[in-house]
Amino acid sequence: MLILMCKAPIPGKVKTRLCPPLSPRRAAELYTALLEDAAEETMSLRGVRRYLFFSPPESKAFFSSVLFSGFSLLEQAGGDLGERMAHAISEVFAVGARRAVMIGADCPALTAGRIRSAFAELSRGADAVFGPAEDGGVYLVGLSAPAPFMFRGIEWSTPAVLQSMLTRCRNACMAYALLPAESDVDTPEDLAALREWLRARSRPPCPRTRGWLKACRRPSSPRGCAS
Repeated sequence: MLILMCKAPIPGKVKTRLCPPLSPRRAAELYTALLEDAAEETMSLRGVRRYLFFSPPESKAFFSSVLFSGFSLLEQAGGDLGERMAHAISEVFAVGARRAVMIGADCPALTAGRIRSAFAELSRGADAVFGPAEDGGVYLVGLSAPAPFMFRGIEWSTPAVLQSMLTRCRNACMAYALLPAESDVDTPEDLAALREWLRARSRPPCPRTRGWLKACRRPSSPRGCAS
C-alpha cells in the first residue's frame, strides 16, 4: 500500500522555511503545486491501494477533489511527525498491507517508477527501503512490517534523520535498501537548486510546480514570488 502524508496548504502552516523570500501565501501555492504533482504521479501505479493521511482534521474537504479521488482519506494522528508516520504505517498494516511505502509532497523528482522500485526492493526481501534526501533526510520510507521504533525520538528536519533510521535498522538486524538520492524543497537554496534541476532536463516532471515557478519568475506577474 502507498501512503501520502500531507497537510492542507494553509498559508503560514506549510513551507515556512521558505518565508522569506516567499510570502506565506506564495509558499502555500508552491506546496499546493508540489502536492498535486505528487498525487497525480501516483495515478499510474497499478495494483497499489493508496491512502492519504491529512492534517489538520478540519481540512478533509480540501482533499475531496477529483485529483485525490483515488486515495482513501484518513486523518493523521499523533504528536510529532514520527508519531504520525508510525500511526499511518500501523493503520495500513492493520487493514491487510503486506508492504507499505510512505511518501510526502516535498520531492519533485519522485516518480511512479521510483515508487515501484521501492515496492520491488521490499518484494525481494528488504525489511526497509529509504529514499535519501540530499539534506540528510528521507523522501520515501518503505517497510515490510510495522516498526514503530523506527520513528520514535528522531530529530526531524535535521541532517541526521536518515543515519538515525539506518542505525535503528542495523540494531534490529533489518535488511534495508537505498534508492537514489534526490532533493526536497524546504529552503530558499532548495528552491534555487530546483530551478537548475528543471532547466537541465528536456522532459522534466512536476508540471504544476514548473508552472508555478515560471509564473513566479515573471517580474510582471501578479503571482510574483514575494507578494
